[in-house]
Amino acid sequence: MARKRRKGPRVRLHPMFQWIRGKMGKIVYRLSHNGNVSAYPAPDMSQVVWSPAQKAQRQKMARATAYGKLVIRDPELRQVYVEMAKQRKLDPRRPFDMAVSDYHDGNDLLWQKFYGDREKPADWCWDPAQLPTQT
Repeated sequence: MARKRRKGPRVRLHPMFQWIRGKMGKIVYRLSHNGNVSAYPAPDMSQVVWSPAQKAQRQKMARATAYGKLVIRDPELRQVYVEMAKQRKLDPRRPFDMAVSDYHDGNDLLWQKFYGDREKPADWCWDPAQLPTQT
């Protein structure tokens, strides 16, 4: 017979710590989407050796995250992803998630907006300094 998984204790933090995020000592504080703060022990990653596949995935996610951050700053493209989220019955208040997902699927609307049909380099990663000026 399998045991039920027990959840950790729920602790209500002092209001001073309500907005805390990041690492303090050996504890990592995270703010979830619903506004709750969670505290976890910090993982010890000093002995970890990343495989080539893990490195590639981390680079792919870094590119997608950079893309998502830039897209939600652009009012036109942000609205595209809000509408796309509505069509897929996802949360329209989170266009960043939709942009990252769309980028993983191979779509790059930001590249199309600024560079049109030009060939995109394979190792391209979006950086705000690389954006052409809009006129």
